[in-house]
Amino acid sequence: MQESYFNSLLEAGPFGISYFNWILSLSLAYFVHNDARNHNVPHAAWWALGTFLAWIIFLPLYLFSHVRGRKGKE
Repeated sequence: MQESYFNSLLEAGPFGISYFNWILSLSLAYFVHNDARNHNVPHAAWWALGTFLAWIIFLPLYLFSHVRGRKGKE
């Protein structure tokens, strides 16, 4: 029973993208947006949109450019 539920999450949903990928992209975009807002990063909404649309590119860019070295600054 659970195996079929998990498989249904991986099947293609709207626009040919699985529900798992929708949830992953949305949650990563939410994390980036909140983190950027809390640390006064300019264009937080654009970072979140980029992460939602192409997280494999924008998440590492955001982490490298805005999170690296943050512990020493605060």
